[in-house]
Amino acid sequence: MSTALRNMLAFFCAMAVLGLSLSVQFKAQNSPDRELYQQRQENLIVMVKNLTEKRQRLGQEMSDLSSQLYDRRNAFEDESLTIKSLEQQLARLEIANGTRPVSGQGLEIQFQATSAVQYTDLIVLVNELWAAGAEAIAVGGYRLNANSYIFYSDSPEGRLISVNNSPVPLPLRVQAIGSAGSLERGLTLPGGFMDIMMYNKIYPTLRQKESLELPAVTSPPLYYYLSAYSPAAAANQTTESTR
Repeated sequence: MSTALRNMLAFFCAMAVLGLSLSVQFKAQNSPDRELYQQRQENLIVMVKNLTEKRQRLGQEMSDLSSQLYDRRNAFEDESLTIKSLEQQLARLEIANGTRPVSGQGLEIQFQATSAVQYTDLIVLVNELWAAGAEAIAVGGYRLNANSYIFYSDSPEGRLISVNNSPVPLPLRVQAIGSAGSLERGLTLPGGFMDIMMYNKIYPTLRQKESLELPAVTSPPLYYYLSAYSPAAAANQTTESTR
């Protein structure tokens, strides 16, 4: 067989194979449309109904998920607000208990090293400051709270005024946070604290301060018998005591 004839036969075989593959591909691509087109009307109606129901279910699921996301987001925001409110209440309680350092404007009262001030004078001073609107008080660097006490204590230097059994030697500073003007007026009323000090030849100095920093109490109070009030527990105790 000549070379030209052989090449021609190879060319015709290749074209035949290419035409067959294109025909198969065309049939494969058009088979779904043809199958759908050949379906009976009843089957097509069922298929449309199923697809519609499926789409409705998916839409309902999306709506439910959106509602859950909204609820959880609101719950998270509510929880954040609750935590913030509790933190604010805790801060106020710690300030009232003296267990948190505080700062603010106020009044500073200083007794010189030669002052013959007594512990009773400091008790009167502290009470006058509370009455004048003080929000926090420190004596000799020791923060006062409801459990604080001022008295004498023995030390190597002798008998000294003490706060919560901690000596506070002279010169002595008393610091109070509050309205500086109101605190000073409360101490300088006629017949008030400053007049009593002058009568006893004690001359403390008063200085209004734009900013004072008071420490927290060195040892927070411990409660051995105190507990939160519970109406049910109180009723049980009353019942037991009447038996």
